[in-house]
Amino acid sequence: MNKVQKLLVCILFVLFGSQASAWVSKEFIPANVSLITVTVDDQAKNGCWTNIGEVKRYTEDKLELVDFKVSREKFNTYKDKNHYLLGVKVNSNRNGGKCYGVIDLTIFRGAWSNNIAGLIFVGKHGGTFSGHDNANQLALNYVGEFMKQLEDPQW
Repeated sequence: MNKVQKLLVCILFVLFGSQASAWVSKEFIPANVSLITVTVDDQAKNGCWTNIGEVKRYTEDKLELVDFKVSREKFNTYKDKNHYLLGVKVNSNRNGGKCYGVIDLTIFRGAWSNNIAGLIFVGKHGGTFSGHDNANQLALNYVGEFMKQLEDPQW
C-alpha cells in the first residue's frame, strides 16, 4: 500500500469509526419475548453521564410502547429462555473539559448447551462521541434511534 492509500484508509476509519449504526433481528418481536430487563453499565467518569435513571426509564417506557413486557426489577437471573436483557453502557471521560467516549446498546440473552454458556445477541446500536459537555442527550438520542430499529427490524 502506498502512502496515499494508507492515508485514505485512515480517513475512512475516522469517518466511519465514529458513526452510529443499529440493527435488530427480524425475529425480535414481542410475541417471541417473554420479558425484557433494561440494565445499565455506567463507566463514565468526571460527570460525563448524569441522567442514568432517566435513560433507563425512557428505554423501559419505549419498550412498553411497542408491546414488550418489561421487568423493572433488578436483574438477578433469567426467568426463562425468552427473557432478554437490553444493556445500556456509557464509557466516557473528560479531556480538556469536554467528554469523549462510547455509547453501546445491546439486546441479548444467555444460552446454555452441554455445559457451555454463551450470549445470543439480537440487537446492537452504538457509536463514539467527543467534544460534548456530557453524554446525557446523546444517550437519549441513541435509545430513540435504537427503538426505531426495534419497531421495524431489518436484519
